[in-house]
Amino acid sequence: MKKLMSKLHFRSIYKTIVLTLVLCFLYNIAYLLMSASAMNVYIRQSLEVVLSLLSSLGFYFICTKIWKAKNFSASAILKVFVLQGIYILIVSGILSNLVNVCANNTSLMLVLQLMSAFCLVVMVPFQLIFYYGLIHDKNLKEFIPYALKKHQKKMLNWYCTLLIFIVVLDTMSGGLFSAAQGFNAQSILVGSMYMGNPMISWMMYLFLGVSFQSGLASMFTYLFVNFLMGFFYCVLELNYVSYVGSLLDAD
Repeated sequence: MKKLMSKLHFRSIYKTIVLTLVLCFLYNIAYLLMSASAMNVYIRQSLEVVLSLLSSLGFYFICTKIWKAKNFSASAILKVFVLQGIYILIVSGILSNLVNVCANNTSLMLVLQLMSAFCLVVMVPFQLIFYYGLIHDKNLKEFIPYALKKHQKKMLNWYCTLLIFIVVLDTMSGGLFSAAQGFNAQSILVGSMYMGNPMISWMMYLFLGVSFQSGLASMFTYLFVNFLMGFFYCVLELNYVSYVGSLLDAD
């Protein structure tokens, strides 16, 4: 943990932190209002897909700010959407449906949980390599295999550390990625696809408090702690993006 904390930077990315928090706020407002509405389930699922696609573009934009390079050509944006679409298909179209079908088969559920855990670990590192290649106009067919071969160990080690840290803190605080009822990789994977931004726990509890007319004063400590944790998650995640960029810059 001491080694992790020694690698954190704040001053060089503080503007990007503010921008990320603003984008999280806008996304979460749209997602929570949509979730609370009485719209048709198929319309809601379609809107969730649209929001997830937009969030991938927001993440790509954040990466350009941290890596201080940009490529917003139509081709690059289309590829961002295609990758996110593939992720949505894998997570919601395949794994989620298989989990529902195999719910009573312990052996198959174990296999699906392992597959979900694998996706949870590799999807973001691969996404960052893909984005780096797009932003720097690399030949993706050559760059991605090279980057994976050279940097996969370091990238996965740090990302696994980050994931474990977030799950532990969310378990202690009752966040959305809590493992208090057991570690469910598939559930966490789905949550990360549609609610995987640092401020979602804080905004969801705030939204629920306002919706049920709870006294915000009585919830202040809980909301304040969740806000600080969300802010800390944001700093950690942006530092990881910066770290990946520094690895790939060295090539």
